Amino acid sequence: MMTKFRAKLDSVLISGAHAGYWAGATVFSSFLVTFLIENGYTESQIGLIVTFMSLFNLISQPFWGYLADAKWNIKAVTLICLGISIPVVLVLPLLLRSTLLLTIGCIVASCFENPVKGLLDSITNISEEKNRYIVYGIARGCGSFFSAIASLLAGNFLYKYGINWAFVIHGALVGFSLICLIIFSGKGYPENKDIRRNVTRKKDMTLKRAVKELSENRLFLAVFVSTVLLNIGLKAGLTFTPVMINNFGGNSSHNGYSMAVNTIGMLPMMVLYSWLYRKKKISNAVIYLWACLFTVIRIASLAMVNSLWPLIFVQIINSLSYGFLQPAMIESIRQTTPLYLRSTAITLVTGVYLAIASVTGDYLAGVLIEHVGMKPMFGICTVLAILGTIAYLPVLRAANGGKQNYE
Repeated sequence: MMTKFRAKLDSVLISGAHAGYWAGATVFSSFLVTFLIENGYTESQIGLIVTFMSLFNLISQPFWGYLADAKWNIKAVTLICLGISIPVVLVLPLLLRSTLLLTIGCIVASCFENPVKGLLDSITNISEEKNRYIVYGIARGCGSFFSAIASLLAGNFLYKYGINWAFVIHGALVGFSLICLIIFSGKGYPENKDIRRNVTRKKDMTLKRAVKELSENRLFLAVFVSTVLLNIGLKAGLTFTPVMINNFGGNSSHNGYSMAVNTIGMLPMMVLYSWLYRKKKISNAVIYLWACLFTVIRIASLAMVNSLWPLIFVQIINSLSYGFLQPAMIESIRQTTPLYLRSTAITLVTGVYLAIASVTGDYLAGVLIEHVGMKPMFGICTVLAILGTIAYLPVLRAANGGKQNYE
């Protein structure tokens, strides 16, 4: 029997799982670029490595999501990914002498670590419907808040003791997430038989059928296309802000400050999202469009800065952008897809947008930077973000007409 205390403990544990995972993932992703720069890699080489990581995620993320929906328990799938990612990331510094081996190691690490983003979102989204004490915005916001703290502390620590410690810090933080998720029960409170019945998996659903069903869903496709176009510039900003910091004379410490400013406001923004959507009954589609506006401003700001501290300062805009965009995107997927495809849908969106965003926002952006410069590249990304805003309009029209099917 699920008690009130256990239900509240689950809300703390799922927030802890987000906090540990996102803190560890942020340390790894942001300082990986610094690690490569310090070891002589060029912008295009860095973009190529990150692109390969995301291209393989194009396969791995929907695959893990499908297993969670149709075959295995989603918690077990997430634990497997977390457990394997820790030792793989730890050995990456040992592969530095071989560009090929380092690239392969980064790909393997990415194929196990990155799918956790969608899997944790899916666990939280489903658990939120079963346990009234779990709020997605708070749980995911804790991930952003503690990733900011980790970035700030890690930046100073790594500047003093060496960038290789980033991989050890990653292991400790992701290990904490692993422990929280092991203890997390995922049961409903109070018991809701309708939700329990709706969560039942379709055992006869194949990955091909799941993708086909989602590809025929017009509103889901609108969310998908919008997310891809918006995240190209966001991904380029995440990858090349450390490069800009280096070009402006900064170091690992400044990179830590940048990531801290980038993420520190996400928790209050995600809590504000929950308040606006659940208490004030503002349409999720409207809040998503607000997020689109902040995203356009965020990307455009990177094309305007000319020195180190203004670059660090404008990172706060990302809290407004991502703090609204992430929960609004997850809610849009919830509103446009059935429960038995929820994990597949979330991991498909996160996997594919990361892959496409990396091809354009990492590799091609790196090539553009070497030929035309940083500012024109971010100008192009701003235009793509505007197109992403337009792509979401069918969902807004459907919301205003009450046509979303899975509320």
